[in-house]
Amino acid sequence: MLYEIFHFWHIVIGVIGCCANLLLCYVAVRKTPPATRSYATLIINFAVTDFLECFLDLFIMLSLSLFYHCFPHTTWSLLLSFSYRYYILHKSPLSRKWLILIVFIIYTPSLFQAIIYWPTVVDRDEILPLATKFFPEYHLESEKGILGGITTINEFASIYVIIHMAVPIFPIYVSMFILRYKIVKKLMEQSAMLSADAKASHNQILKCLIIQAFIPSLLMIGVTCYILSQLGLITHPFIEYLIFASICTMPMLSPFTYLVYIRPYRTFCMK
Repeated sequence: MLYEIFHFWHIVIGVIGCCANLLLCYVAVRKTPPATRSYATLIINFAVTDFLECFLDLFIMLSLSLFYHCFPHTTWSLLLSFSYRYYILHKSPLSRKWLILIVFIIYTPSLFQAIIYWPTVVDRDEILPLATKFFPEYHLESEKGILGGITTINEFASIYVIIHMAVPIFPIYVSMFILRYKIVKKLMEQSAMLSADAKASHNQILKCLIIQAFIPSLLMIGVTCYILSQLGLITHPFIEYLIFASICTMPMLSPFTYLVYIRPYRTFCMK
């Protein structure tokens, strides 16, 4: 029963997420106003990453390593978005080439994760005996769906993936709220000097970022469930299904923050 429920949930969020992120890519390219043209590079980065997450969630058998490596990149990208909004309150906007370079730099740890993790993932034939040995109460031999993973967490690749996915989210989350506070404070200080268009543009993106700041809490739920399961504090199929059910909801919700709160995007979608 749990499998059917969560399987349906993954299909729903995968389809909605793919469509929403493709739409976001289009409007970011075609409908972004000049005042936020450089920031559109970061929006496209979000949309492409989130689309890949949703697509791989629908077809998880394509590669677990590719699927996993998207999540930390999304988290780092969110921190980059807040940092860049704070940066352009003090400096001139960066060119697209510079932003693409920065995105690639923050993507490097995730790319490294995908490369080293790929060879360690094994299929059902190798995982099932171990899973049956340690979790006989799950009766996995009769379960449907994909069964895959790693046989040990003591190798470098596994340790790197666990640390990269579980550890940064907490300091990044704190950093985002600190940056949010600084951005709001700076906007209030500069409100008299900004043009109406610039002020409206900043306010739209700020609203978007504020909502987006709460989306990683879903990743924190998934990470917490993983830690509890890994430490053996709580072991139940529901908790283990919830790990990815919560995390995979992030890329489905993220594009709507832009489509709703950035006026040109919202206007286009409501036509």
